[in-house]
Amino acid sequence: MALNVRKFSGRLRSGRKLANSPVVRACLEAGRRLAEEELLSLKNKEHKPRPLCTLTQKNITDEAERIFQEARHDEHIAHALFGSPPDWRKADTRPSVGTMKDPWPNLTLYMGDLVRYVLRERYSLTDGMIDKVTRAELRETPFFSAAVEKVAYTDMKILYADETSARFQYLVTGLADFHEQVREALAGVYQHSFDYWRAVYAEILDARGVSLRPGISLDELTMMLTGMAQGLSLRHIGATSGKVIDHAHRRSVLGKACQLLIAGAVDPGDGRDVADVVDELMAVRVPAPADGGKPTRRRFLIRRKAR
Repeated sequence: MALNVRKFSGRLRSGRKLANSPVVRACLEAGRRLAEEELLSLKNKEHKPRPLCTLTQKNITDEAERIFQEARHDEHIAHALFGSPPDWRKADTRPSVGTMKDPWPNLTLYMGDLVRYVLRERYSLTDGMIDKVTRAELRETPFFSAAVEKVAYTDMKILYADETSARFQYLVTGLADFHEQVREALAGVYQHSFDYWRAVYAEILDARGVSLRPGISLDELTMMLTGMAQGLSLRHIGATSGKVIDHAHRRSVLGKACQLLIAGAVDPGDGRDVADVVDELMAVRVPAPADGGKPTRRRFLIRRKAR
């Protein structure tokens, strides 16, 4: 349904009706398609002089007109895009540079709404990440590491690696400090992801009867795990070397990273702070002697000055 795709119109006098008109929907969908073509190189293989350079008023309205033509000849597309199909005969409901300027006098306003529109997809992708069977597996299976690996691979593949919205999200992150609407859209995506995964982690810890080490909160663990996923997805998208996702074996570096973090964050019953554990593990040791004995701690000899 194509209702409430925008919160406000570019011109306050136009109100909600303009903000959710068929032209608005078509132009936003056009911008999403143009961004997808550019970011995933589905059609245009040539080098672009700058990111999203295809988002001009003419390109947007031309693509929006093609969307209108598709919808006119396919009832399912029309209902999916517009909810109630518009009156095709009215000129003011057709995309053009003129009708586009009504809701968006400039491309800055359009960009803010396009970010919100494209990133809405992130909400549904996150919500559909873990089904009931997988959730039960995370709570009950004795092979917890394998379950974590499975979820991490799915997360990377569905939510980050193959999605236009992920690339678009990272591309516009640099605009957040300069564009209030972009900042609000990004904040909503991050908060939604945080809330979803926090609830999952809380459910798992409770079902397995374990707790976190002193000094580590559930909010901090959630932020670390979601941050690792986002960072590794950036690595996957931008790095020319280093295999973040192994599709052949359905594994990812994220799965291993999550297991390492869980191993350090979960309290095995000693009640020790993670810093104390790290200090002990990383204490300086000398190589084992030739007879195969255990490594010994290095001792420093301090000479006293002669009186």
